[in-house]
Amino acid sequence: GRLLLKDKWFTLVAAVALALGIGVNATVFTFVNAVLIRGVPMPDSDRVMAMGSTDRVRNRNMGVSYLDFRDWRESARTFDLLSVYTGNIANLSDEGQPPERYFSANVDVTAFRIMGEQPMLGRGFTPDDDRPGAAAVALIGQSIFVNRYGSNASVVGRSVRINDLPTTIIGVMPQGFKFPFNTDVWLPLGTVPGLETQRRNQRTWQVFGRLAPGVTREQAQSELINISRKLEAENPDTNKDIQARVQTYHEAQNPVQIRTVFLSLMGAVAFVLLIACANVANLLLSRSTNRAREISVRISLGASRWRVIRQLLIESVILAVISGLAGLGIAAIGIEWF
Repeated sequence: GRLLLKDKWFTLVAAVALALGIGVNATVFTFVNAVLIRGVPMPDSDRVMAMGSTDRVRNRNMGVSYLDFRDWRESARTFDLLSVYTGNIANLSDEGQPPERYFSANVDVTAFRIMGEQPMLGRGFTPDDDRPGAAAVALIGQSIFVNRYGSNASVVGRSVRINDLPTTIIGVMPQGFKFPFNTDVWLPLGTVPGLETQRRNQRTWQVFGRLAPGVTREQAQSELINISRKLEAENPDTNKDIQARVQTYHEAQNPVQIRTVFLSLMGAVAFVLLIACANVANLLLSRSTNRAREISVRISLGASRWRVIRQLLIESVILAVISGLAGLGIAAIGIEWF
């Protein structure tokens, strides 16, 4: 340790090189682990499917119309729960606070049940909240709860204005919950203007659901394709060549392009770490030539070969620990920045 402090410029250069390599790798691996390995944080996430529509002629993927979703939910037997959502922007204002804009989502009442999430304060949506003419209610996220309302639990039950509509906050979602689009405000379907009069070809909704016990993805796909054919026959003007598409929710959120980018990035930063290790190894070899006389003196004074090797290993371990701790700090900053 004293020798590393004595040769501080060597220690600094070697530690910085290793720390950068370790930090960048830890940062990218955190993303790869979250996106590609762990997947969506839901109970039995491999049984949660995302559904969309495909134009067979144009080979184009789309969302789902609200009317198609209702027919799917009424006819499908391969799903325990089916839900629908769409993203939007919410203008939130109330007395004593400046107006702010947040990402919002209109969600079906079953969405949080599929995800296995409940508000940490207050209550979630009920079927009555979805009915046309129901009193406007909203759920808010942790960032609003903490930053706008100072973590004051009395915010539950407060009347605010969301998109100029008087709305009651009924609950606060847990820390880190941002489903589906980095969302901070959740509204029931009943607040969507003209929901019941939407046309069948307005395919702007996202559908997801949990498979029934014992049902496979292929069986669900086959059933929804049959339902799509029935809708195509009944509604040729809006549903001609439109077919249902089923994939896991994890696949839908992380398409092939994103997975390819992350894996390529992981390979690139792995080479960065290898280069850093090679550079530090060269530095250590160069330093060892300058220490040949020192090591000869130690041996002549009775130091065994093992003791000399142990000293060099301890120095390397200390250098690695310093670099690892610094790399951890770099990774924490990189993850927070991302």
